[in-house]
Amino acid sequence: MLSTGNLLEVYPMMEAQAVKKEKRIMVVEDDININRLVSYNLSKNGFITESVYDGFEAQERLSREVFDVVVLDIMLPSIDGFRICKTVKENPAAFNTFVVILTARAESQDMVYGNMVGADYYITKPFSVNKLINIIKELTVMRDKKYSVLLHSSIGRSWSEGGN
Repeated sequence: MLSTGNLLEVYPMMEAQAVKKEKRIMVVEDDININRLVSYNLSKNGFITESVYDGFEAQERLSREVFDVVVLDIMLPSIDGFRICKTVKENPAAFNTFVVILTARAESQDMVYGNMVGADYYITKPFSVNKLINIIKELTVMRDKKYSVLLHSSIGRSWSEGGN
């Protein structure tokens, strides 16, 4: 059982580990130049990026690994981005993974379908790299704040239920 003093000593370490870890981003884009542009700029902004160029490889990697964000084109070789997005969102291990669709498909029905399969954000090409980076930063900060609040609640609940 934790005392109040121990709780205050342990909590900052737990919060720092949860919130300050480097964010992993998978960039799934078959256009090499766009993939490199996005990956380079995300790396410059402190993200760890991994580039994937086709839907099959993305699907394979996402079934084994968890990323903080997936930047995902729709029109990909082998498996389309909508299907990949749906798979990510149905994977319980990846429930905290944000999916940002980055595509040339600008029709309203595509945007609606993207929302239906679970995309967290939909950006059409041509796009602003700065806007994309800001969206990814906002999404990851939002999740970290949510995690921090849940951590506070969880620690508070455990401590108060301990009967101290």
